Amino acid sequence: MSGMAVSDPKTFCEDFLAEYCLSGLGRISKRDSDVLVFYLLLRDGRYKMPQDIFKACRELKLTEAKVRNLYQEVQIKYLQYDESEAKRRFISVVESGSIERNGQKLTLIVREPLLRQYFEEWVAAQKGFTDSSFNKNLIVIHRDTFALVLDSLAGPDFDKAKVQFKGELKFLNDAENRSGLFRMFAEEFLKSAGKEAGSISIKGCVQGLKLLIMHAVG
Repeated sequence: MSGMAVSDPKTFCEDFLAEYCLSGLGRISKRDSDVLVFYLLLRDGRYKMPQDIFKACRELKLTEAKVRNLYQEVQIKYLQYDESEAKRRFISVVESGSIERNGQKLTLIVREPLLRQYFEEWVAAQKGFTDSSFNKNLIVIHRDTFALVLDSLAGPDFDKAKVQFKGELKFLNDAENRSGLFRMFAEEFLKSAGKEAGSISIKGCVQGLKLLIMHAVG
């Protein structure tokens, strides 16, 4: 870590001292001070997470697991965001193409710890389960559970009767009811993740998610 510099040393030092001495000198634990320093490095722009995780590992001389844990604690303590933002970030994961099909299951690559927590909470609320045993960055979820999660995220304000799907998504207008609509979309989403011929594009998946769970178009 020799030679590491920050963009704004004055602000970095002032904010570190303010937080470090908040409860009295020496009261903060080593772990909390590590989390604080990592947060300040992120805020200063030294690292853009999660894409700079390996750069952080190299410069801080830490394992990938330790950096991920630090990032998770930073998010929980300093960078919390609400469910609406979590929905937007989930859509961004899909837009990046970080999805794959495995039979009747979806595998999503979610590198952001707080978003992963949100997603696992959404699944648990539907009495489903995810599998991240192989890799913490990979979330495996069954198609039917995915449909239930989308229905839940849409919330009570979503009214199928008032929605008119266009373009690639016109087939959704044939759904008989709300639950059928989400099952139909989940099935097509699965085909898209499997890159099947004739499936809707990633752009179509994103447009569908925006309309279904964010109630927004574009």
